[in-house]
Amino acid sequence: MNKLLDRLEKLLTPVGEKLQKIKAMSAIAEAMQAGMPILIIGSFCTLFLYLDIGPWQSIVQSIPGFVDVCSKISAFTSDTFGLFILILLTYMYGRRIGLKENLTCIPFAIAVMFILAPVAEDGSILKNTVGMQALISAMLVGIAVPRAVQFLINKGIVIRMPSSVPKFVEEGFKLLIPGFIVCILAGIINTAFVSTEFGSFQGFIYTVIQTPLLSIGLSFGGFALIITLASAILWPGLHANTIMGVITPLTLAASAANQAAIAAGETIPHIIDFQFMMICDPGGQAALLLPCLIGLFMSKSKQIKQVSKVGIVPAIFGIGEPILFGFPCMFNVYMFLPMVLSTFVNVCIWYFAIDFGLVGYFSGVVLPWTTPPILNAFLASTTPVAAVICQIFMLVVDGLIWLPFVRLYDKKLMEQEQEALSDGEAVMQTE
Repeated sequence: MNKLLDRLEKLLTPVGEKLQKIKAMSAIAEAMQAGMPILIIGSFCTLFLYLDIGPWQSIVQSIPGFVDVCSKISAFTSDTFGLFILILLTYMYGRRIGLKENLTCIPFAIAVMFILAPVAEDGSILKNTVGMQALISAMLVGIAVPRAVQFLINKGIVIRMPSSVPKFVEEGFKLLIPGFIVCILAGIINTAFVSTEFGSFQGFIYTVIQTPLLSIGLSFGGFALIITLASAILWPGLHANTIMGVITPLTLAASAANQAAIAAGETIPHIIDFQFMMICDPGGQAALLLPCLIGLFMSKSKQIKQVSKVGIVPAIFGIGEPILFGFPCMFNVYMFLPMVLSTFVNVCIWYFAIDFGLVGYFSGVVLPWTTPPILNAFLASTTPVAAVICQIFMLVVDGLIWLPFVRLYDKKLMEQEQEALSDGEAVMQTE
């Protein structure tokens, strides 16, 4: 077992470290986290509109203006998420690559996104231009524009202003030529796609890149591989977002598609969406709530007992770091297998329960990642009662996976604590 884990550590640690060093990946993950509150607001408004439990719909319809208010909020929060990510990513990636004018670069990035997007016959901006359908395009633009502007600045293709000019004025004029160049290039690129079957560069990205990525990343095999790998790299202490940053945009796009289908009265398209991903890992990545519960109620070692007391509340709200570092699970030969296995089993439980019709699809609602287990299943599923039962079953299975490993580790710690106590008593007797 030790040899196997040593090999896994040598394999996973360099991969995770290399991924962490990719500035674009880190910036995308950071932008996603920063944009999550606005998406949650829109999702709650969607939840208010389409939650069909008991008399809720009658109550909603009876409140004057309530439907219109929630619809408007949803339209300009979750339905424009692509635009928000573009703004955040342009700023954050620019900062990571050392672009001092990263804030001033944002208007150029927005302009480029619209230039590359399809328009209606009357020239107006289409809803898809700024929504989830444009998410991958927004990411590409948010990375490409700051990088292009930085390249042009480094080459000296700028307007120099006297030192007496205020800084914000200087930055605006400094980016005038780089901004003009990137806009012209965007126009040329889009013109090349207008006459094709895609209709625009954004249409090309959606058809050729985003749609296949959804098919692969949201398939059972693709998703299970990615999320299980995320739990695996947590063991050597690397952040799971290093891997989850790859899949999160796809799950958010799937959530938006599920919301849109419900609103249109159509069949929900995706089993796996953002909430599916959140529910598969109670207590944070690698289902760390379960070792905490076992440690709290069944362990005898003082170390595990104390860590579990401290970590139980954070773990209930999806924060597993006290358990990861306090047990510790990190670099712990007893913890690697349950961390990986519980995540994979959870994906299997939820995917096949939905696929076989035992549980309904998720509605596409994006809840705060801190929403506790049971409550998140109840609020996010189209069949709340069945989802709660499924999650209880999942927690029981997770507990059975974790139990023997935690007990073994608890036994080892008990022996060490007893030895330490015996040594202490021997020293006292000698004195």
